[in-house]
Amino acid sequence: MAVVGSVNLDVVITVDRRPGAGETVAGTGVQDAIGGKGANQAISAAADARTVLVAAIGSDSAGRTARVQLEAGGVVADELRTSPIPTGRAYITLTSDGENSIVVVPMANGDLTPEHVRAALDRADPGVVLCQLEVPLRAVEEAAAWCESSGARFLLNPSPMMPFDPHLLALADPLIVNRHEAATLCDDDTAAPRELARRLASICRSVVVTDGGNGAYVAVGDELGLVPAPRVTVVDTTGAGDAFAGTLAARLTHGDTLLQATEHAVAAASRIVQLARSER
Repeated sequence: MAVVGSVNLDVVITVDRRPGAGETVAGTGVQDAIGGKGANQAISAAADARTVLVAAIGSDSAGRTARVQLEAGGVVADELRTSPIPTGRAYITLTSDGENSIVVVPMANGDLTPEHVRAALDRADPGVVLCQLEVPLRAVEEAAAWCESSGARFLLNPSPMMPFDPHLLALADPLIVNRHEAATLCDDDTAAPRELARRLASICRSVVVTDGGNGAYVAVGDELGLVPAPRVTVVDTTGAGDAFAGTLAARLTHGDTLLQATEHAVAAASRIVQLARSER
């Protein structure tokens, strides 16, 4: 399988509470780590399936560190493009209840071209391709077009949410969104996640809507199911959605049904939120 996505240097700042507008608060700690939705999802997928990451990194120390850490995580890094632009950054505030807020600066991620994506996928020839929206839309559209022409399965996790071609929704199998993203796509912030999943299934081949500690809804056509999440003590939710998406994609490469793959994905996300970033 392949992941087409981003690689960032994450700067994680722990705080007692997030600052309000115009307010300064003292942080209680800071940690640098390699992240980005593409990198995180690729590492999660690589734990269960051969995974090629198609991405762009800088020629800086962060890019070199990212390559080393990705390879150490089992990711095939042959299709990482080295850009003259510095490696992307993400600035994460993490509160004591494990919740986070993130600001992403794309930098080298914006240098991932459709030409590189197509050439990389031609070489890797994956049966499953997972994309997010931390890279240029043209790159994601090229990955979707490659899947459509080759018969590969296209998975879309449209995060961070932004306007995109509805044709991507029609190709997604599945569309992987959290309840907030689902509400945005449906232009309805009052509907329950179950109803949002049902609506999205009418325009996508299949849909998975995650609902935090409640689990995830799986919708394929008229069929709708819930995979409940175990009750756990949350330490850090950063990367939970990426662990979910990467694990789900990997399980689909093994022939799991979408419901079976989602069960594995919920378990993976539940495990990761119990660990501090330094323990993962």
